[in-house]
Amino acid sequence: MSTKDTIRSQEKAGNLPGWQIYSEMSEKDDFVYLEFEGGVQVDVNMIGSLWGHPPGTVVLRLPTATARQLGIVPQEWTGDAFARASEE
Repeated sequence: MSTKDTIRSQEKAGNLPGWQIYSEMSEKDDFVYLEFEGGVQVDVNMIGSLWGHPPGTVVLRLPTATARQLGIVPQEWTGDAFARASEE
């Protein structure tokens, strides 16, 4: 079972990478993650992959307030995955 609560996502299209903005349901702090998959040019040294993603995958952990400033998290998003699940 995934612990990711997807906020927004986009599939890879042509030369553009796919991406996902999500929170971790087990995360106690107010953070979201931005994951780019495939085709992102970065200068990072890594040893292996913690989650088994393909090469070129980048995951950023951002404070929710910063993600809102960047316009990648809607202003009305609360981050309470359990509350949203019970509303459905």
